[in-house]
Amino acid sequence: MVVKTTSNNYPVIIGVDIIKFLPRLIEERNLPKRLFVIIDENVDKHFGSIVKKFLSPFGTKIGFITLRASEKIKSFKTLQQLYSKLSDKNFGRDSLIVAIGGGTIGDVAGFTASTYMRGLPLIHIPTTLLSSVDSSIGGKTAINFRDAKNLIGTFYQPELVLIDLNFLNTLPRKEIISGLGEVVKYSYLTDDQFYEELLSKSDKLLKKDLNYLSRVIYECVKIKAAVVSQDEKEVFGVRKILNFGHTFAHAFESNSSYKISHGKAVLAGIISALFLSKKKGLIGEHQLKRMIELPLKFKSVINLKDFGEKEIFRLMSYDKKRREEKQKFVLIRNFGEVIVDLEAQRKEVYDALGKTREHLV
Repeated sequence: MVVKTTSNNYPVIIGVDIIKFLPRLIEERNLPKRLFVIIDENVDKHFGSIVKKFLSPFGTKIGFITLRASEKIKSFKTLQQLYSKLSDKNFGRDSLIVAIGGGTIGDVAGFTASTYMRGLPLIHIPTTLLSSVDSSIGGKTAINFRDAKNLIGTFYQPELVLIDLNFLNTLPRKEIISGLGEVVKYSYLTDDQFYEELLSKSDKLLKKDLNYLSRVIYECVKIKAAVVSQDEKEVFGVRKILNFGHTFAHAFESNSSYKISHGKAVLAGIISALFLSKKKGLIGEHQLKRMIELPLKFKSVINLKDFGEKEIFRLMSYDKKRREEKQKFVLIRNFGEVIVDLEAQRKEVYDALGKTREHLV
């Protein structure tokens, strides 16, 4: 599959045991042979020796740095660490950055690639379900600032995304569940066929059925690629549909000091967005019951702590979708009919949050 954007077209390759093809892919795409690898500390423990084995053809032209994946690494402190390492080891424009890890690794590695020496080529090798279906595709990079998630960032497309399902096979159940937040989100963006399939087969994902995981990842990437190709940098509004549930989700994350994972926050955020869609008259009671069934299947694992509506609403003021001091929401009228830039009154948001608490806390 190829993601087509105005700035770059790049392949997304999905399969089992395909990291061994990385040297050949780098050669075929005429990418730099001097590699700076940014890898998740935990991934390095399980797969570091394998990665180094397959990259051995590049000899001493490889630099490695491990990071402990969490939202805390999306900071100026981490950027300074990465910039210093690149500079100290004389990595220049003849270098390629390879990000191996989940969403936080990809975000900070992508930001580094987009800014160091005004841009180095980048390869994403996602190792979580969430990063495979979402964050590694589309070119968004970011760090957090103060209370705001992803407030500072760039749009920077990779040269290649390589999704090796072997990485997912070692994930704990909680990480699969976390990735389900974004998977579930995609099921609202087209007709209801994908939604119904996930509703009936979600147990296959939890059991890490690699054949089914491959199909789900392919479907999600296909949907995101179609959206990104139409609106790479959210200029025309099309790409905003990918933020369904995220205005609430980012506030939930910030409120928990990022103790709740992004994927779980997205599941909770989708539930809140559905209640707000009902409150705004976009969907009826029957639609709400049908549309909320899938995210509520995972309510026992979302672990959303008690929260105050006032504080969540305050945290939303940092959201990047806010315009002219007015809070904007991405809501839904039907499967495949997502509405962007809808304003909501404070009391309507409070009502949606109250109903979310009733169902999740």
